[in-house]
Amino acid sequence: MIALAVLTSALLVFGSAPESTVPVPPPGAARDRAVAALRAQAESAVPGSPEAIHAASEIERIGAACLAENDLGRASELLSEAYTLDEDNGLVLAELTLCYLRAEDDASAHFYLRRTEERAVHAPPEVYTVLGDVYLGLHRLDDAVFAWEESVRLGGADPAVLARLARARDELAVSRGQRLRRFDHFVVYADPDVDEAAVETMGSELEAAYARQADLFGLRLTRPQVVVLYAGRAYFSLASVPDWSSGVYDGKIRMSVDPGAGGPGSITVLRHELAHALLRAAGSRFPAWFHEGLAQWCEGRRLPVAEIRAAVEPAPAASSRDLDRLLASRRNRSTVRAGYAQALSLVEYLVATRGIGAIACLVDDVAMRGTAFGDALEGEVGVSEGDLFDRWRRWAGI
Repeated sequence: MIALAVLTSALLVFGSAPESTVPVPPPGAARDRAVAALRAQAESAVPGSPEAIHAASEIERIGAACLAENDLGRASELLSEAYTLDEDNGLVLAELTLCYLRAEDDASAHFYLRRTEERAVHAPPEVYTVLGDVYLGLHRLDDAVFAWEESVRLGGADPAVLARLARARDELAVSRGQRLRRFDHFVVYADPDVDEAAVETMGSELEAAYARQADLFGLRLTRPQVVVLYAGRAYFSLASVPDWSSGVYDGKIRMSVDPGAGGPGSITVLRHELAHALLRAAGSRFPAWFHEGLAQWCEGRRLPVAEIRAAVEPAPAASSRDLDRLLASRRNRSTVRAGYAQALSLVEYLVATRGIGAIACLVDDVAMRGTAFGDALEGEVGVSEGDLFDRWRRWAGI
């Protein structure tokens, strides 16, 4: 908070650089030519000179576009070049922080965060928008709210930022007094009414689940995963989480627990959300049904073949797209329950017919090699996405 206040004062004194009106070219040849031209301009510029500052500003805009597109490698490359040209550009520093945070490179993220807070004297108002995102990812809610409020105070009116600010204020209101407990791979924040014994039990179970899932699928957390344990459903109500769900993953594993609870029900929910966290850490290229099916399988849930027909009635989805749409609709509890049952059953079909090793290879192909899910499914399991649902129906007797 103190560092942000200092940054605010610096901003008021130094102001911000003028904005360019030239649109950023789309990905591809046009963008590559624009980058090459800017690099040629910057080649003879002295870092910190007006020429270098101008080139840094233009390179930053392209780097920011890459960051928005989640092209983290390209974004970090361009933003690093901009930082070399203009070390006092606060927006570049903040975007580098966010880039490395998304890439789960904690050491680099904290390096640039310190410089954003301490050295950004030419930060435009947009720096606070980016800093808010950074602080939220670090579960520094007070700082996130402060940063977004500064963005609004300085004229920011982006509806998405206003919505994030409102949600962060709500979360902050129900998170007062939370205590922190660190484990090897997890940072757990717990409401005062969640027993310490329950926190210890759940932390230990999470570590055990992580060891199993990481071993099985070859996925690793590259930074500690934030887990938030709420006593009751106050936050879940504010976030419009359906009342039948006691856990959610949105970059943080969030769980509603009864005060004093820490039994098997809570532990299975944590295993489920951990599977989501690992798959998300590997990228967003998995369909929703695979996410939900594998998460249920990892929590230990099983659906006997004889019970599948009743569980997925009245109308199981006929394709990957239809099942993803059903899972996203959350129209009513029975419909969503049928969708979850079908997702689990599809994963169980793959395990039964090809073995869990094939699932692990599929995950590795998509997560580590960048293979499209449909291609990985065909290569490792021997079935196309189109045929999968037909074969599953015959296997399940539907």
